[in-house]
Amino acid sequence: MNRLKNITNALKSNPLKNHYILFGLALFVGGTLLGNVISFAPEDATTPQTHLPAAEAYLDEVNYAPQDEILEEEPVPAAPEPVEKTVTIKRGQGMMDVLVKSGADRQDAYKAIKALSQHYDMRKLQIGQPLQATYDPEGRLSGLSMEKNFDHIIKVSRDADSFSARLADQESIRITRHVQGTIDDSLFLSAYREGLPNSVIVNLIRIYSFDVDFQREIRKGDQFEIFYERKMSEDGRRVEEGDILYARLTLSGKPISLYRYHPQKAAFADYFHENGQSAKKALMKTPIEGARLSSHYGKRKHPVLGYTRMHKGLDFGAPTGTPIMAAGDGVVERASRYGSYGNYVRIRHNGTYKTAYAHLSKYGRGIKAGKRVKQGQVIGYVGATGRVTARHLHYEVLVNGKQVNPLRLKIPTGITLKGTEKETFQTAARAIDQQIEDIRQNILLAAHQKVAFRKTADSPVLLSP
Repeated sequence: MNRLKNITNALKSNPLKNHYILFGLALFVGGTLLGNVISFAPEDATTPQTHLPAAEAYLDEVNYAPQDEILEEEPVPAAPEPVEKTVTIKRGQGMMDVLVKSGADRQDAYKAIKALSQHYDMRKLQIGQPLQATYDPEGRLSGLSMEKNFDHIIKVSRDADSFSARLADQESIRITRHVQGTIDDSLFLSAYREGLPNSVIVNLIRIYSFDVDFQREIRKGDQFEIFYERKMSEDGRRVEEGDILYARLTLSGKPISLYRYHPQKAAFADYFHENGQSAKKALMKTPIEGARLSSHYGKRKHPVLGYTRMHKGLDFGAPTGTPIMAAGDGVVERASRYGSYGNYVRIRHNGTYKTAYAHLSKYGRGIKAGKRVKQGQVIGYVGATGRVTARHLHYEVLVNGKQVNPLRLKIPTGITLKGTEKETFQTAARAIDQQIEDIRQNILLAAHQKVAFRKTADSPVLLSP
């Protein structure tokens, strides 16, 4: 107000300067009013203050969260995980020793083994058998896992202080293989050179042992053919050879074909000739493969005693450890040392027939008196125990308790398929024949394509620009 009063007095005293003074007064008043509106508004506690540009002061109501409200989550400590250990049975160890050594409490190990034994005969535990033992975070045995066979695995789990076991399936893939070849020396060696696994060769010999004398009937130039199954795990790491589906031996130009077939009323599958006649007979012709007949049935000069006496069996010369098979289904009557026979096994097949095997180096797994055996099952191994001069198998056939000549024995045959059962079998046999024919055609086509490719690749036409 004082400034405005001074300006008024100046206008009265100096009229010449009126224009300048009025101009200054206008600037003064205008600036004051504009400053009050824009820059000098009175501060109020309720008026928010900001020093940010308008664009930066804008807040997105959806995404905005005050900085002091964002709390970092505390990291959750990871729960202790169970520990799985793979252990292997070693020589001189039992399951208890292995589990205790791996960290199990003895009482827990005992309970787990007891549960496991519900699905597995612990007497069959083998050296190198692997199993997985699982321990909880406190170090207690909480589970076991062990393969029973190719198709099943045993799983043992803990519930409080007890253990239970269950049998679980293992998935696998089934494929078939077809192998054929010519016999140059023995069937075993020739088949092995063609890539057949030992187990399949042994099975091949077993199913033909009813019809073929492998010591006398095999000739150089004879042929074999086999079509069999192979099982593989889904990851391809485990392989197991399966059943022979079809086999053919051509001996001196005469083919002998066998097909695997499971009759409707039979407990097990068997092998049959093309006419439906079972290959299985009461007794095998020979219970050993690849052996040399070194001594016949009849009178001979005893190699040890030095005088002539009756030899009531057949002697087969073979290397120590050669497997000896049960000549037929039956029950083991004796499996022990027996005087000059050395290690001896005698099997009762029925009320009429028995077979005996002497001079064994050792017995087959589980072979003892009272044990039931199947035809072709390994019951012992060639040796030189007892009164002998060299390693061999002494083999006897007893009819009504009396030794007879095995080579002259008329062995009864097995069953013959008839009627609709025979028709079903022949249909299955034709299906197998077709599978084999398809394989042959594919192999032939592949061979022709390979030859044609080579001829085309060598052609000068392809070299022209």
